[in-house]
Amino acid sequence: MHSHLRHGFDYTPLFRFLLSKVGHPWSKVFSEANARLDRPEPVFWMVALHESDKQEYVRTDENSYYSGLWVDEAGLLQKVNPQLTPELMDPFYDCCTHTFNGVVFAQALHRVENLTPEG
Repeated sequence: MHSHLRHGFDYTPLFRFLLSKVGHPWSKVFSEANARLDRPEPVFWMVALHESDKQEYVRTDENSYYSGLWVDEAGLLQKVNPQLTPELMDPFYDCCTHTFNGVVFAQALHRVENLTPEG
């Protein structure tokens, strides 16, 4: 996935836009997103058009995760797993702050709290 990422581009606004459009008609969502992008590929890092491509979450860099999205039979944008929350996520590394849909993982916060010396 990372081999096709372009350096210097921050797609966070795109990912947040897509999340805000869950339940909306995909054709309209894609049209609006694509009109603002230099290329359409980043949309499909997060959105699956085929059942076999669905992922519960996608990792966009070392410590940022977003809900995987897909287009249902009615043509509406949906979360692959609507019940997935930051509290259910586990970071792959202990060194960094991790986020899911822009929210810091609870596990990462607990680790930091446990490392704080008692005063």
